[in-house]
Amino acid sequence: MYKKLLLLIGIPVFVLLILFICRFSLMCAVANYLICEDTPSKSQAIFILSGAPTERSLKASELYKNNLCKNLICTGETHPQDFAALGIDVTEAELTKMSLVHLNIPDSLVALLKEGTSTQEEANAILKYCIVKNLTAIAIISSKFHTRRIRNVFKEKFSEKGIEVKILGASAIGYNELEWWNNEYGLIALNNEYVKLLYYCIK
Repeated sequence: MYKKLLLLIGIPVFVLLILFICRFSLMCAVANYLICEDTPSKSQAIFILSGAPTERSLKASELYKNNLCKNLICTGETHPQDFAALGIDVTEAELTKMSLVHLNIPDSLVALLKEGTSTQEEANAILKYCIVKNLTAIAIISSKFHTRRIRNVFKEKFSEKGIEVKILGASAIGYNELEWWNNEYGLIALNNEYVKLLYYCIK
C-alpha cells in the first residue's frame, strides 16, 4: 500500500520536475513549430501580407536591397480602426506601401492589391493576380509566427497552378520569437497563432 501511494505521488512529481527543468527548451520548441520559412531566392514578385506593416516592410526592404526582387505588392483591404478613429481612410495595403516608401523603396516599384480580409482571401487574390500576370516564382512575407499557417494555405493551391512560393518570415518588433514568454506581446502572438492554426485545420 505504501509503495503504491509513493508511486502515485512520486511519478507526477518526477514528471513535473522534468518539465520544470526543460521548460525553456519546451517553450522554444513551441515557438519553433510555428516558424517554417524558406531560404530567400530571386522572385518575380514579393507579396507583403496585411498586418504588422513596419516589421514586414523591413523584411521586404532587406530582400529588395539584396537584389532578390524589384516588384513589391502590398495586400489587404481592411481599414485599420486606429487610423479610422483619426479620420484617416487607409487600407492595410496602402499602409504597408507607405512604410516601404519610408524605407526608401521607390514608389513606382510598389503596387497595391487591395483585396482580402483574411489569409485565405489574400491567398485567393494573389493566386488570381499571379495567373493574370503569368508569375511562376513569388515570395510571401508575413510574421515569423504565421509562417507555418501561411505555408499550409499557399503551397498546395499555388503548386497546382505551377507557381513556386517562398514563405519568408519577418521578425517581430518588441519581442524575440524564441523568448516569447518574456513579453506580453509575444505571449499573445503565440497564443493567437495556435488558435488560428487550429481554426484553419478544422475549417
